[in-house]
Amino acid sequence: MASRNEKIYYGIPASPGVIIGAVKSLSFETRTISKEIITAPEEEIRTFREAIDNVKRNLEKTADKIFQRLGPEFARIFEAQAMIADDQVWNSNVEKRIKEEKICAEYIYFDEANRVIKQLGNSSDAYLRERMQDIESVTSKLVSRMKGEKRSTLKGLKGATVVTARYIYPGDILALSIKRNLGFATGIGGATSHAALMAKSLSVPAVLGLGDISEKLPTGTRVILDGYKGILIINPSPATRKRYREIKQSEGQLKRQLGQLKSKPAVTKDKKGIGILANIELPAEVPKVILSGASGIGLYRTEYLFLTKPEFPSFEEQYRTYSSILRKMGDRPVVIRTFDLGGDKFPGVARRKFELNPFLGWRAIRVCLDQPDIFKIQLKALLKASRYGNLSVMIPMISNYEELTQTQRLLDECKMELRRERVRFKEDIPLGIMLEVPSAVLIAEFLARKVDFFSIGTNDLIQYTMAVDRGNELLSDLYQSFHPSILSLIKRSIQAARTQNIKVSVCGEMAADPLGAVLLIGLGVDELSVSFQYVGLLKKVIRSIDFDSARNIARKALRMKSEQEIVSYLEKETKKRFPDLENIMAFMKRNSNG
Repeated sequence: MASRNEKIYYGIPASPGVIIGAVKSLSFETRTISKEIITAPEEEIRTFREAIDNVKRNLEKTADKIFQRLGPEFARIFEAQAMIADDQVWNSNVEKRIKEEKICAEYIYFDEANRVIKQLGNSSDAYLRERMQDIESVTSKLVSRMKGEKRSTLKGLKGATVVTARYIYPGDILALSIKRNLGFATGIGGATSHAALMAKSLSVPAVLGLGDISEKLPTGTRVILDGYKGILIINPSPATRKRYREIKQSEGQLKRQLGQLKSKPAVTKDKKGIGILANIELPAEVPKVILSGASGIGLYRTEYLFLTKPEFPSFEEQYRTYSSILRKMGDRPVVIRTFDLGGDKFPGVARRKFELNPFLGWRAIRVCLDQPDIFKIQLKALLKASRYGNLSVMIPMISNYEELTQTQRLLDECKMELRRERVRFKEDIPLGIMLEVPSAVLIAEFLARKVDFFSIGTNDLIQYTMAVDRGNELLSDLYQSFHPSILSLIKRSIQAARTQNIKVSVCGEMAADPLGAVLLIGLGVDELSVSFQYVGLLKKVIRSIDFDSARNIARKALRMKSEQEIVSYLEKETKKRFPDLENIMAFMKRNSNG
């Protein structure tokens, strides 16, 4: 059948992959509930209690299964929902209203839930927004149980399918992960939401934040989901379908080719070794890091310990998480970054004045140094866990020399206290910093004398140098990864590191860009740390180039005046010098979010 007008909608790329298929719309029966009058309140309350008990038991069973499959981080999502279902204050209020108003339980529960959801919906706090979606999930289950109805399920799906809804519940994502050639698109959700993290960990292609269109598409609508770029194409034209079929075909061919490189080293043709490490957000991703062929973990974002909890993680919780990752990784290096959160996200920490620009405000190491008791809990947990593997500790958002020296003093205090407590730990844990603030790069020669390694966070370095919010679509053209100033700052960082013979890695999105990888290697970067999905592709790039040519390319690029000139030059030189890499470079560039 001929395609109608093709339309493209842009969202947030949550999990990579492409699905060319049809829509399966999940209907949410809980949107409108009839206000039915009842004549037997006591019987209604008994039915309500049975439904609550059933929903709670099912959620607890799901949590147990998830714990075995994905670990405690995701299990807590279902544990939190079971606690919502078992909320005695809420349920008592529902029962009281049933008696007084003589209205059916599902209407009253839905009404109570909507009041809370409305309040949470106005919050800018990511954790509270996740609680809103947990309440919606529990409400959906409970109302369906009370009414004897079932929400549209994922059973019986045939062929490539894109599941659409306002929000996909965690249980639905698990069902999607069991089937092949399925993905999902939602109206709400962000890059750090439960849905995004679960999709990524389970390798389910996903695009979030698409707005109302995700609820308006009827089942059967022909679509293409592009989880790399974060787009949903409705009624794709024959030409678009053909292009995406070619992309999927090349994706499959690359995966087969790259499978043969997992055990091979990342070495250029002229024998220059480059470390390829993986960035992770959850401990459950460790097995995929190992399978990808990465030489280690270049960045573990510890702020995801807050994924499902409002309170600050205890010493024991942190210790168990860090030691578990280190044990699983064995002798492979593991770089764990200390908390990189805004002050409003630290549980138990009183907020200061309202911040007009939180990216330039009280966050990351600034909060940690202002709250040393909290910071020391993390440092001690890292120290105690250190004896189980090859740990390095990395500090984010250092902007001046004093922040580094204060951090080192606190670390020394933690070591002294642990010695007094007879807690064993490694004495010589490497300490590094992220270079993501221009002021830190400009004093990098002094910072290099105090640390064991640098990790350049290109995402924030570009944002702070260019004075551009990378999430602002109006300014997307000004967010320039290859701007001459960025190259100059990276080169300056590497030169400072060389004076003290310390390693330099790059852990931003620029490292996953094929042109960026060639340029960074030519500039002298020792390691590239990327999402585990890109490890094999980078290994192929490195094994297809020679370091001497990459160095010559970088030297000339440093003398250019604009990003456009630099990118044009990189594309031309890469095609000329490394012709066998043209197809894979084109694929990586097209699917890069950088």
